[in-house]
Amino acid sequence: MEIIDSIKQAARDSNRTVLSLLLEAWRLRRGLGRLGFSEYLDFRLYQTDLSFEAKSEFGGWRVQAILEQILVDTHSTILTIDKLTMYAMFLGYGLPTPGIRAVYRAQKPQPFVNLDTREALASYLRDSGNLPVYLKPSFGSYGRGNTLVKAVEGDSLVLGNGTTIPIDEFTKSIDDGRTFGWILQEPLSPHTQIAEVCGDKISGVRIHTFLTPNGPQLVKAIFKINVGGRDSDNFQHGASGNMLATVDIETGTVSRVITGTGPGQNTVSVHPRTGAALVGFQLPHWPEIKRLVCEAHLALPGFICPGWDIAICDDGPRILEANAFGDIDLSQHAYRRGFLDEQFVHLMKTRGLDSLLAGNRGLHKKSAKNGRVGLRSHHWTW
Repeated sequence: MEIIDSIKQAARDSNRTVLSLLLEAWRLRRGLGRLGFSEYLDFRLYQTDLSFEAKSEFGGWRVQAILEQILVDTHSTILTIDKLTMYAMFLGYGLPTPGIRAVYRAQKPQPFVNLDTREALASYLRDSGNLPVYLKPSFGSYGRGNTLVKAVEGDSLVLGNGTTIPIDEFTKSIDDGRTFGWILQEPLSPHTQIAEVCGDKISGVRIHTFLTPNGPQLVKAIFKINVGGRDSDNFQHGASGNMLATVDIETGTVSRVITGTGPGQNTVSVHPRTGAALVGFQLPHWPEIKRLVCEAHLALPGFICPGWDIAICDDGPRILEANAFGDIDLSQHAYRRGFLDEQFVHLMKTRGLDSLLAGNRGLHKKSAKNGRVGLRSHHWTW
């Protein structure tokens, strides 16, 4: 019943018939982007502001999976799955990242303070001299589990969202047995100009770079705007309440800002808490950010189009993490333009990869060159 109601609402909002929406969604499902019907609704493609050709450039989770098969070297994925390994590599290259103060139950050699028991973690958190500290799972995504511990009051912790939790309860909640463990980092503060517009929590930028034969090139940039209720700026497909904004690649200037998905998606021009203007805001350190992601991409040749999460602080940008590819829905919501646009398809052609997007031929064919199975991985030179 919910999907039927959504279709009827979409038809009313667009002043179109239900049949016309179903036919258009069916055509897009069979197209290059392989959009599902729920994705058709989430991206509000029932609206009439885009041509069918423009709508055909939007991709869903099915084409995202295909892009990952093409653009992500499976031999390299540990470098982004395990954030502690990723940080160690970036530190070795001298690239700026948040400082690591300690690790909890991370079973690997490292030079950091190693808290190997729940009691050791509790003791660390009871020492006010170690706070504030930012905790994140070494293996995780969408900002799940990321927690700012601001202070200790008696035997309870004060968290970044203003709530308190007993220390023992907190340590039990993160003691899930993951062998990659947890990372305890220095909390970052946003650049003064960003704080004035978006508040005191990190509002970072997601950037896609593409490794062309001539080196890395910026593809998309999205400002992830924290509205203040969470310790992470993650959009979580609209569930977090945070916002997304288009960033001009050349200037770093914010243009279109959205909140939510589907029929409930709205464009906004000011921050809901600070009241400051978002549209027209220029991200500080933009030239440095562009140089940083292009330089860092050279450390990850196994990821052709990674998604970079960058914090912008007063002293410059820091790499929060690199995603082997990253969800394409962020840019599609922010830009209201499909990820499979003319620019991206052209970049795929520069590496001879564009033909791999269509069809499912040769999925079990073994390469005589690199021994990999599946045509979409035959292009790797190792």
